[in-house]
Amino acid sequence: MRPRYHFAPAANWLSDPNGLVHHAGEWHLFYQYNPFGEDWGHMSWGHAVSPDLGAWEELPPALLEDERHAIFSGSAVIDHAGSAGLGRDAMVALYTGAVVNGPAHQSQCLAWSTDNGRNWRKYGGNPVLDRQMEDFRDPNVFWHAPSQRWIMVVVLSNEQRALLYGSTDLKAWEELSEIPTLGAAGEIWECPLLIELPVEGAGETRWLFKVDVLRGAPGSGALGLTGTFDGIRFTPDAGGWQVLDMGSDFYAAIAWQEPRDAAGRPVWIGWMGNHAYQGRLPQQGWRGAMSVPRRLSLVRSGNGYRLRQEQEPAAVRAVPAAALDAATIPAAARLALPGGTDLTLAIGDADGRLLVLERQGDRLAVTRRDPVSPFLDMVCRAQLDPACALTLWLDAGSVEVLDETGTLALTMQHRMAGEHWSLRYRS
Repeated sequence: MRPRYHFAPAANWLSDPNGLVHHAGEWHLFYQYNPFGEDWGHMSWGHAVSPDLGAWEELPPALLEDERHAIFSGSAVIDHAGSAGLGRDAMVALYTGAVVNGPAHQSQCLAWSTDNGRNWRKYGGNPVLDRQMEDFRDPNVFWHAPSQRWIMVVVLSNEQRALLYGSTDLKAWEELSEIPTLGAAGEIWECPLLIELPVEGAGETRWLFKVDVLRGAPGSGALGLTGTFDGIRFTPDAGGWQVLDMGSDFYAAIAWQEPRDAAGRPVWIGWMGNHAYQGRLPQQGWRGAMSVPRRLSLVRSGNGYRLRQEQEPAAVRAVPAAALDAATIPAAARLALPGGTDLTLAIGDADGRLLVLERQGDRLAVTRRDPVSPFLDMVCRAQLDPACALTLWLDAGSVEVLDETGTLALTMQHRMAGEHWSLRYRS
């Protein structure tokens, strides 16, 4: 059953969001895509556009694997000044080219479009950045106005560290500094993001560095540090790493750097998937969906800052509220759970699949049980303010939980079948 208000492809494999950019009234969502089937492979960039982050139109794939490279994750920018010599307002993609035939080798490559992302050309001088490494990937590029140059953050995946580069033309890159491991849990870094965010109620901004950890990190593997960025180096605040989503299925999130809302908040989106088991899901013609886009800001917390996430209003405006005293619930619904009380909420289908949310004091547990695909069975846990209310954004295939402060997020896939599911609530 397809999701009602989350983006999923019409067919085949989808994973990491790539190349998020806004241009000529369209939000562009590129993503890792297999044009030939619903298993991982033949990595290319799929493409969808939206006028409002709510309604998406899937377009033909943008960048396709060729005889030289698979097209791994990356980012896109609008080169308003034509600094790359490809024309003013060219849409420029920076992506990892992963060697298809031959020894493992990853380098950073460039492609561009002059017709709002409908047709692309790969740069003849690729790669534009090459360290002669097997695992060097996922460039995240943005314009840094104070230093008047493009900045790239890219990871040395097996070394659990990131490098920062600068460029005036998107082609020649100078190494600036590194972001070391700094005690991060787990192994294999992917999909970095460096972005400036507003601090709510403070009239200031701070920077967030986010990285996804493929194995061994808590939650979904999305970890973040707040700090400062001076155009050369990122300096983290005290307080260490934050877990940015406590569920099992929020990975590879990156942001549209612009435009921002009236509060100066950018928006990001993540893949609701997990490489540990995504390839084992039963086939249905398509595989993978994106989260609802979320607006980002920071809030003060003690002597530091925490990430705050809020669902993009345009993406959830048509999601109906569901009553907690109902016997059944539609496949797409919003549930509001009160704060200040212990409670248990169970949602199930006719095949015995269950999602159970239990809250006791400051402890939250969300349990997924699937007798059809038992490898999906798991419990995700989090700690929260006992007084905080919770909102569940339920859709065919997923549940996203946010507390009222926006500092707790928990995202999980599920496989429940049918147009309506049973609902049991106790407080």
